[in-house]
Amino acid sequence: MISLFAFLLAAGAAGNASSEGTPAPSWFADIVIVLAALTAVCIIAMAVDSARLRRAAPGVRAKAAQLAARHPGSPRAHHYPSRHKVIWVLRWIGMLLILLVAVISVPAPVDGVAYLVGAEGTATFYPVSYQTTCQYGCDTGTDGYLETGGARISASWPDVVPLGRPLRVREPVWRWGLGAALIDSDGTAVIAIAVSLLIEVFGVLVMLQLVRLARNWRRPRDRQTSNAYIRVA
Repeated sequence: MISLFAFLLAAGAAGNASSEGTPAPSWFADIVIVLAALTAVCIIAMAVDSARLRRAAPGVRAKAAQLAARHPGSPRAHHYPSRHKVIWVLRWIGMLLILLVAVISVPAPVDGVAYLVGAEGTATFYPVSYQTTCQYGCDTGTDGYLETGGARISASWPDVVPLGRPLRVREPVWRWGLGAALIDSDGTAVIAIAVSLLIEVFGVLVMLQLVRLARNWRRPRDRQTSNAYIRVA
């Protein structure tokens, strides 16, 4: 489930960036592919494990039920050390990828709010060529460059505009990560804010799990240190 949530969040962020005219970089697309593969591996492993358990002899299933009764509850991501190391590692891979996506998407709500309140400055966009991206449907945007502060920055406009005709656009406040996309309407700004804040919520939850993991990791070490001190004394 964690891998599936991470995949949906990353794919949603990539799709939102693509709809705004700035497709996600190749390394971000690789993260989406890794999350999809991780989700598929987890589903296959769960199906195979369930099928093997159903085919087991009644005595084996009864023994498995007794073992499970001794360890009630599912494995927790913040427990360290974990009894289920493979599941624990896969879970944390998905959660750390969620955290990475959350970090990358931080500028998007800032730019979205700035666009809605009119806090952004303006810059000149020079259309150069058209580009069609297909990811949940095909969208055609305009590639070019943004002239701001005497510098030229590569940029894309989410709509089709005449080539060779400069136009004034709203300049992003924070041009980093997913905030590099140009916003062309209030609706696009609202979508960017909603999707990014959802990702940030999951990122905060992962951070809380990291804090709990660090605390649980220190307890066995402190206990070992205390026991060693008692033996020496």
